[in-house]
Amino acid sequence: MKKLYLVAFCLFFSATTVAQDIEIPLFDDTKPNLGRDAKPLDSIVLTPSQLPAVRIPLDNTPEAEQPRTVSQSRPLPERKQGLKTPLRQTPIQVEPLKINADKNEEMAQALQEQINKTSAQKAKPTPKKEIRQEPPVSSENKTMTPKSLENLFGKTHDVRTFDIGGFALGMTPDEVSETAQDMGYRITKIERGIPLFRTSFYEQNCRDAKIHRPNEIKTCIINQALNDEVYYVSSMTLQKKATREYIQILFSSNATDNLSYKIFYENKGDNSLNFTRKNLAKKLRRKEAFWNLMFETYGLPDDSEKLIWGEPQKAYMQATMQGSNYNAYIVMEDKEIQDKDYFDAEDQSKDLVYKHPFTFAGEVEE
Repeated sequence: MKKLYLVAFCLFFSATTVAQDIEIPLFDDTKPNLGRDAKPLDSIVLTPSQLPAVRIPLDNTPEAEQPRTVSQSRPLPERKQGLKTPLRQTPIQVEPLKINADKNEEMAQALQEQINKTSAQKAKPTPKKEIRQEPPVSSENKTMTPKSLENLFGKTHDVRTFDIGGFALGMTPDEVSETAQDMGYRITKIERGIPLFRTSFYEQNCRDAKIHRPNEIKTCIINQALNDEVYYVSSMTLQKKATREYIQILFSSNATDNLSYKIFYENKGDNSLNFTRKNLAKKLRRKEAFWNLMFETYGLPDDSEKLIWGEPQKAYMQATMQGSNYNAYIVMEDKEIQDKDYFDAEDQSKDLVYKHPFTFAGEVEE
């Protein structure tokens, strides 16, 4: 209770304090030097109030009001009238250079020696150059024949003399069949064809004869080709299962005697071999055996980068090995037979007579 009375006594006699607002002026003057009422300063004080004042005067005159100083050029001195520059009547005399007489004589003697030397050289007759007479060029040597060019750049292999398993370029289907029996190959597929220019002609004839079913149109085309003797063997596929070898041979049309112009050879590797050391050694032996046999049989290639024998523009052979199984591929092609077959078939197509589709000008004689 004593503590309670003491606290009440302190609160009753304690004086209360009230906060008052203190006005602190922002500027010394009642009217600050701001806005439109501001007056330009004529100087700036750089030092604080404790130190002597250091003032820098300011030039407050605007640029437009500042007077411009114009550089005045000095007037030329006035020329007095009545005075004229006198004309020179006597020429200016130049004193001759004083040169040592001994030096003049040496220079004159050296100049005379040089003149005598040049005149002596002109007097000597110039020897005539001997003109070497070359032997007359015969008319035979003027033009370089392809054979002579081959001697310059080296001859390439004649791929037409090569054969792959006994099959060569320029063979007929009968010759291929006989060779296949002798070499142990089995004929698995034979395809026949008709020249492209005649196929459309035969089809149009069949449709004009009111034949519209696909099978009947195909039979009609073949019958017409057989009658014209243009139905030929276009492809033969051979197989030897024991060695996994496959050969496909393409033939030209009867216009070029139905000759073989392209041969594909394929020998597939064993795809059951994985990449163990033992199986990898088998794959490498297969690769080495293939290339050694190629080089021993046909010689080194003419193009070592692309592994090509012969001329790609005429007749060539190319060998490759692909895949992890080292599948071997050989392609041999004669482009001259293929080109000749196309142009011969085109010439024969000119004899074909198509039915005229337009009759607005009357009947046209076929």
